[in-house]
Amino acid sequence: MLNSIYEQRTRLDEGYHISLTIPKEEYSNVYGDDINDTNANEIVHNYLQYRDDDGEAYDIKIYDHDISNIVEIEARLNYIGNKHTEYDKYNSTN
Repeated sequence: MLNSIYEQRTRLDEGYHISLTIPKEEYSNVYGDDINDTNANEIVHNYLQYRDDDGEAYDIKIYDHDISNIVEIEARLNYIGNKHTEYDKYNSTN
């Protein structure tokens, strides 16, 4: 599923805004029809690990765009003052 994510970033005064767009079929293959904040959190952290990105994600929100058959996750990323992100606490099987 991580290979199917389209990423868009916007530079903010402090950090970045990131939008991850996932085909709903890809999302459903892993998470079924359960679109919730817990899954969004896991996807963002797994995606950042996959990209070797040290951003610290917060304010994570998920949206189900049923008409266009996509799932969108938005988050803010902080890079200032954070240490190397440890991803061991998130188990990625994707």
